[in-house]
Amino acid sequence: MNQKTADRLVELRKNAGYSQEELADTIGVSRQAVSKWERCESSPDTDNLIELARLYKVSLDELINGTDLPPKAPRTEETEQVAADTDAFVWEDDGITVAIKEKEVSVKNEDGEEKTYDAEHLRKKDLKEKRVNTTVSSLTALLVVVAYLLLGFLGPNGKGWTCGWPLFLVIPVSSSIVSFVFYRRIALLNYPCIVVGIYCFVGMFYGIWHPTWVMFISIPVFYIIAEKIDRMTRTRDYAAIKNAYGKKEGKIPGHKGKDGFNR
Repeated sequence: MNQKTADRLVELRKNAGYSQEELADTIGVSRQAVSKWERCESSPDTDNLIELARLYKVSLDELINGTDLPPKAPRTEETEQVAADTDAFVWEDDGITVAIKEKEVSVKNEDGEEKTYDAEHLRKKDLKEKRVNTTVSSLTALLVVVAYLLLGFLGPNGKGWTCGWPLFLVIPVSSSIVSFVFYRRIALLNYPCIVVGIYCFVGMFYGIWHPTWVMFISIPVFYIIAEKIDRMTRTRDYAAIKNAYGKKEGKIPGHKGKDGFNR
């Protein structure tokens, strides 16, 4: 790859409004890799070239051969709005219509009520949730392992080894609690793991396996009620927005690439 192509990669990235880190997250490489491409120290492989061309909406020939970019026309407030509306990506998810524009995301529910979100705020919120979730899950996993080992070694007659394993259900539950706190969406709670944990605890320590199995019937009931509450409080918006970004950037199964949101 020559310097002209490297310079073009820089220009295309800036025109698309990506930082090096954001571009790296979008196409699934490290920021250092993007930096090396733009300094002409290394070249993207074929898959990355195809992904970059798709992302920047140019042909591979234009991307590799460094065809000059068309000059930018001066844009007034009116033309900015027209361009934003024209470039909007629209996705329907469970009755919710999401329109992704350059700087904002609008969400319209089944009743026609529309709400607008700042795209940069959504990205920062999602990245923060991912960092917090990773930290909480890691610490929880460490504490659970320690607790399980203590139960196993110190429990009477080795009962801790056989009865302590439900502690590991705390890990996915803690992760779901973090997501619930960030997005205020009840349906994000890992209710099945909570039910399994309670059922195993009561059964192993008190021998009450029946009729506590009836608790499992509450799982579909919980999610039916949770979805209705989330629908009323508009907290489903974030889930729909994530799915829309996934479809837009190809992270939905059957497509390639990564979205601006993290999972």
